Amino acid sequence: MTFTAAAMFGGASFVGLVEGLIPGGPELSLIPAFSALGFVTLLLLVGPRLPMSALGALGPIGAALIAYALATTPPGQGDGALLYIWPVLWVAYFFGRTGSILIVAWIGVVQGAALIYSGGVLDRWIDVMVSVGVVAAVVHSLRERNKRLVARLEAEARIDKLTGVLNRRGFEEHATVELERAGREGYSVGAATFDIDYFKLVNDEWGHDAGDRVLEFLGGVLRAETRAPDVVARLGGEEFVALLTRADCREVQAYAERVRAAFAAAPDLDLPPVTVSAGVTAAVAPQSVEQLLQVADSALYAAKRGGRDRTVMHETAALQATA
Repeated sequence: MTFTAAAMFGGASFVGLVEGLIPGGPELSLIPAFSALGFVTLLLLVGPRLPMSALGALGPIGAALIAYALATTPPGQGDGALLYIWPVLWVAYFFGRTGSILIVAWIGVVQGAALIYSGGVLDRWIDVMVSVGVVAAVVHSLRERNKRLVARLEAEARIDKLTGVLNRRGFEEHATVELERAGREGYSVGAATFDIDYFKLVNDEWGHDAGDRVLEFLGGVLRAETRAPDVVARLGGEEFVALLTRADCREVQAYAERVRAAFAAAPDLDLPPVTVSAGVTAAVAPQSVEQLLQVADSALYAAKRGGRDRTVMHETAALQATA
């Protein structure tokens, strides 16, 4: 941001110095050019450390320097009003709608003052205002469209395309935020891990298309059974996880049983007969996502060892581990 501003002031300084110093050129004041050069030096030295409020003033300052140059240029020598486009582009891109409105209004003021001082005519003011207004509107529109596109791409990068739930990256980001909130407010967070039983046999005997349909169906069940504040994701392969806010072990167990029942009651979708195992746990203000999932995974392994097609809470897993 600061370096683009430096480039803007540098370009204006170059134009002013070249036009003012070349033999036979227009009689221009060199004050705006040297002032712009000073801003270039300032931005290169301390620009990244400047606050946004200071950076926001650069556009109006640039427009004021352009207006001063126009006011001190003899009529008919050059068309420096084109340079107004530069601060409009910069402000509209970096400061959005409010910045666009303010910079266009400011140019209206300084350009009007320049024309009054130099004896200009109203139609020149109208030409400039229409031009900078259109540029500001187009840049703002493109900026908003770009923001929406980036937001959509970022969201898609966190979604598992096959099942429609979050992927591992999306889950870790959401879960980290939720555990931080649980730590501040001191409430319980539950985790349920799911694994499709004998999924490798499904792929081997029914084909990968059937396996994908099974995964897609489980993803739909999880989305339907999970509350809006909760987080559900596919961690990889046939492994899924749900993070439930403000839920104890019994509530997480009931949720896992609802998921298993809905999965078992699959309509006739040409799906192979499959079941799912689940491990559940909960903790008040857990220390980390990894710790919570390790306990839930321990319960899931106990469900697998116990014959699959069941839900096991972490207390049961602990008893089996010590037996």
